Amino acid sequence: MSETRVDPTVAGLFLIGFLTLVFGIAGIQMFNSGTSDLLDAAGFLIAPIALVILIFAYMAGKAGNAFAVALFAYIAITLFGASQFLGNEPMLFYLVAVFYVIFAIVAFIIGAPKLLGILLILVAFIFLFMGFMFAVMGSGDTEPYAIAFGLFGVLSFFVATYMAIALATQKFPVF
Repeated sequence: MSETRVDPTVAGLFLIGFLTLVFGIAGIQMFNSGTSDLLDAAGFLIAPIALVILIFAYMAGKAGNAFAVALFAYIAITLFGASQFLGNEPMLFYLVAVFYVIFAIVAFIIGAPKLLGILLILVAFIFLFMGFMFAVMGSGDTEPYAIAFGLFGVLSFFVATYMAIALATQKFPVF
């Protein structure tokens, strides 16, 4: 009998892909109708997903990947924060975006795959435009920000899912 192990990086990328797709669809939904039941539902899903990503951070630590530990732990913390303050604190979303850019810079410096840096920048844009949207909600036009965070969410889904499949199967290049 062979032993199968879960690669925390692959599993984490699949979860991040799922969550960014949810955000992407919610943003597009908000652009089309001005509201999104999916975004409300995402607030409920975020905390449990963040807990699972925190477990992946621990697993990455056991595998000796310090950068993955830091990144997954940060993702889990930002998701917990987002689930608690969704729509109430735009400045939190701006701060989260800045730190995703910092992680992208570190990823480029340490020689991680360029797609990881690109994914982190795409996720930074999701948080940035969500912050803009929440800042003007109720007093301004949220549509441009909703479609922007929606499109960045869908793009992030494709990048995260491609990376997860490429790493899991080792049949596609991860540049």
